[in-house]
Amino acid sequence: MTHFSICRDAEYDNLSKLTLTGSVLDVGGGRNASYHSLIKGEPSFVSINISEKAQPDYIVDVEKEFPFTDQMFDNAICLNVLEHVYEFENTFSEQVRCVKVGGKIVIAVPFMHHIHGSPDDYLRYTESALRRMSHKFGCEVESLSALGGGLFSLIFQCAGTGLPSKRLQSFIKVGFVALDKGLNKISRHYRTLTSIIPLGYFVVLKKVK
Repeated sequence: MTHFSICRDAEYDNLSKLTLTGSVLDVGGGRNASYHSLIKGEPSFVSINISEKAQPDYIVDVEKEFPFTDQMFDNAICLNVLEHVYEFENTFSEQVRCVKVGGKIVIAVPFMHHIHGSPDDYLRYTESALRRMSHKFGCEVESLSALGGGLFSLIFQCAGTGLPSKRLQSFIKVGFVALDKGLNKISRHYRTLTSIIPLGYFVVLKKVK
């Protein structure tokens, strides 16, 4: 499954390696979200979203209390949502509250990314912020991956939509990703640059209390 977005490609690659069992609260998702099929383990999804267009199971404003009891779900996912939420600590803490102790919370957020309102775009999160929020709300970080390959991936992510055709977009995208891979392989300085300009982060948390 490939997309215009290099960040989304990397995110979905991480999802395809993920296994979740039992009930999964999909925060900001929809009943027919394509990424559900990527996750192994035959999970059962319950989606919440403020938008009816997403066709969620429940219409919920995620800046407010979720309509679920404590530890109702085995796991939760929250993909490309937190940047659109001004009261982000509420969204973070509520999804943790709704997950059983020992369950996983999977989060994906952009970082070096153009402004994209849905319906608005408020925030970006560093690795340090994600780790600190996780600990604050009773989770430990099982894995945290930076998404994106370097400067050329960043250029395409931010400006690729300006190209005149999808065929050209696809061609340039493949070329830029290959350039980043090559430069990261041969240059320590380029690897250092890549580490400070991630397109986003993919985080797997475990609720410990």
